[in-house]
Amino acid sequence: MCLISFNKKLFLEFNIFKMITHSEALKIVLKTDFQTKIEKIDVKNSIGRVLASDIISSINMPPFNKSMVDGYACLKSDIDNELIVDKIIGAGDNDQYIIEHGHCIKIMTGAPVPKNAEIVVMVEDVEVTSSNTIIINNQNSSENISPLGEDIRLGDKVLEKSTLLKPFHCGILASLGYDKVDVFAKPKVGIIVTGDEIIEPGNKLKSGQIYNSNAYQLINNCKTIGIDAEYYGIAVDTYEDIKNAFNSMKAKNDVVIITGGVSMGDYDYVAPILKESELNVWFDSIAAQPGRPLVYAENGNKFCFGMPGNPVSGLVLFETIVKPFLYKIMGHDFKPNVFKLKLDSKISRKKAKRKSYYPVKLNNDNSVAAIEYHGSAHLNSYVQAWGIVFLDQGVYEIEEGSDIDVRQI
Repeated sequence: MCLISFNKKLFLEFNIFKMITHSEALKIVLKTDFQTKIEKIDVKNSIGRVLASDIISSINMPPFNKSMVDGYACLKSDIDNELIVDKIIGAGDNDQYIIEHGHCIKIMTGAPVPKNAEIVVMVEDVEVTSSNTIIINNQNSSENISPLGEDIRLGDKVLEKSTLLKPFHCGILASLGYDKVDVFAKPKVGIIVTGDEIIEPGNKLKSGQIYNSNAYQLINNCKTIGIDAEYYGIAVDTYEDIKNAFNSMKAKNDVVIITGGVSMGDYDYVAPILKESELNVWFDSIAAQPGRPLVYAENGNKFCFGMPGNPVSGLVLFETIVKPFLYKIMGHDFKPNVFKLKLDSKISRKKAKRKSYYPVKLNNDNSVAAIEYHGSAHLNSYVQAWGIVFLDQGVYEIEEGSDIDVRQI
């Protein structure tokens, strides 16, 4: 143990990276050209997936001139006359009808209008004068006809490759006749937690122990973007145990996330293990608070994030760096929801060497308020958090009443 610890210190002495900014770190991880494979899935199960190709319409929408209301289809020249009602057209009726002068056809919403119909008058604007005649009371009625191809024309590009599918996208795909769609596959993500002091929830705490919150937070962070990460448990703080766990996970996954063991302590082995692997280590610390010790390594098709063990650090780094990366390799350019909102109380700090993130809650008047926050281990501070705000390097405070960018989480 002592020999390994000594070697690690010696190794780090000759392999120290310059601390880079959070923005530089994000640019580095998003430079990857790696893309997951393409797979075909059912549209009904496609929510949250990323399109792997453009969607070109093979039909017009609507595919016929469609009635927008329940009413009476007629000719505009007959709108002042008492009209004879010939028949009723329901949705799905595919017969061809022609309207004669002095006549009209009752029609239901969504039904195809007769070929020569010029207007559909709403039933509310019509007086029924007998069993088969009507008078139109509104001579200024809208046409109420949705023409063929009004929404989508044959050959239109309806959805672009890399679109992150939301429920209405799935509805659009179905409206065009798609029952299956090509999407980028989900990456395989493995998660492991390090630390002799960490135990799983459900066990009784002993002196010096803490419960494992990081794994459950990360697992569910991945679920929010549709990824079912595989959890490999807790590795004890030895070089061999962490190295063996990393190698096993790397063989089975595209992305490995290791929490803990990434700082400069005697038992922090993640950085040297990654630097001794065949992966290229791009950085091992960033000017962010929380979240300074962050290691990123890759070799083109395998990736590893060594993340700090404090849970708020893990939360912020996943949200601001790991999530955009995971979306990138699934073909999507992730853009967070950022709102310009008023700060109702001052946020200040004593040091400004790093970019600092703070949780805020949303007030009833749509302003935001800073939440009491004790540092990177204070996960409970996020119970009421609606978003996060940041103070950039060199900025010591944000004044009360300032309009600030709030990143929703």
